[in-house]
Amino acid sequence: MAKFFRRFLALIVSIAACPAFVACTNGYVKDGGFGYVGGPEYHAADKIVGGGDGRTGLAEGVEPIDEGTEAPKDNEPVRPAGLITASAWNDNIYYEYFLKLFDEAVYEEIEADDSSSDVQNSESGEKTGETEKRLITPEGRFYHFYDHDRWGFDTANRVTVKVTDGETPVIGAKIKYYGKDQREFYSVTDARGVAYLFPETEDGAITVTSGVNVATSSFTAENREITVDMSAGAQKEALIKLMFVVDVTGSMGDELSYLTNELADVINRVVKDNANVKIDLAFLFYRDDGDREKFAYYDFMRVTESQNLNVQLKNLAKQRADGGGDYPEALDEALEMAVEKNWGEENSTKIIFNIYDAPPHEKDSNKACYERAVRRAAEKGIRINPVLCSGAGLLCEYLARHAAIYTGGHFVYVTDDSGIGNSHYDPDIPNAVVERLNDLMVRLIDGYYTGEFASPVSWKDVDQNG
Repeated sequence: MAKFFRRFLALIVSIAACPAFVACTNGYVKDGGFGYVGGPEYHAADKIVGGGDGRTGLAEGVEPIDEGTEAPKDNEPVRPAGLITASAWNDNIYYEYFLKLFDEAVYEEIEADDSSSDVQNSESGEKTGETEKRLITPEGRFYHFYDHDRWGFDTANRVTVKVTDGETPVIGAKIKYYGKDQREFYSVTDARGVAYLFPETEDGAITVTSGVNVATSSFTAENREITVDMSAGAQKEALIKLMFVVDVTGSMGDELSYLTNELADVINRVVKDNANVKIDLAFLFYRDDGDREKFAYYDFMRVTESQNLNVQLKNLAKQRADGGGDYPEALDEALEMAVEKNWGEENSTKIIFNIYDAPPHEKDSNKACYERAVRRAAEKGIRINPVLCSGAGLLCEYLARHAAIYTGGHFVYVTDDSGIGNSHYDPDIPNAVVERLNDLMVRLIDGYYTGEFASPVSWKDVDQNG
């Protein structure tokens, strides 16, 4: 029922995007050649802004998309990048706040609302007859998952490991913890030389490996921040391996045509801004069981070569929202498939942006698959950055934040500020900065590679002329 409602809203949005609607709606640019949802802040004197800085063009030496490709279709508006708004949050930086989400929940009992969607009812609290329980405060909203079903995750005992060679961070060092319970946990140091482990015991020993060098250390309940000195560690390569894993089911239709432009802009900017860095790009698009095309994978290509960049941009541009049928999708299978692709043996910067609006199915096999994918990503040093779109709910937030915190990534969520798409889930994060999604992604990619993350800039403060 919830998915049907979202598809109905997506149909309304698509009708609104037709030329006749554009001509009579103040929120659309009439003469500039673009049509998009939004208010007057997106245009001035019929001049397109947000994409007017050249960021929507292809990289130097890349030919435009051939006319024979599927996108854009003749009856679809061409939209500039920089329209979607989003926020990013790093739970490893704000770890104490993250733990408060698992405090014992405080509920109030209110009269049940029969008109609410099945998704909202299932995620807002326990129903009891004609009343239902709703959380009073945002703290404790993960308590239900911790108390009943953790999807295999336990984040209560984080260990922070910093590996250095004197004052120099050792990047790509592999951390292994072998627990008393016979379970193994892995992580890989980032560009700051930092890695995070989440063992399920309060004390234990770790092994650190970089190149041919091996060191050992230990942690206790009182000392969970460890520094390991390791000389002559393996050198980081000037290589970024970037993959976008995108839900392209029907419920993504309200945002997908905008998202493809945002992603194309991100890719072009990263290629242009990193002339001395090799960049390998892959895409994995997914739907669900029973769909004609459940997965569409485009393997890593060296997009610093203009021909390969053009090929991958075509693969992105031809995507259409279709399929699905119920709320959950094949998120777990897609993420595991993405992580198990050939990420290479180089000491590179590995990044996944996982863009979706629905959780996996909730069978035991799905839960095990999702946990396995996240832990495997942590072992490979892949930074997962989930991006929640309209339709996502509490379970999506819970799973997204665990994928991010386990792998040293960021939790990203699209916001309502742009007016694009259906209503978005608000995780109620304190002092969150709303950015342009394309700027946010570029900022994160640069940060993972350099180890220095630029401060977020509010979408309202961005110079619309570049």
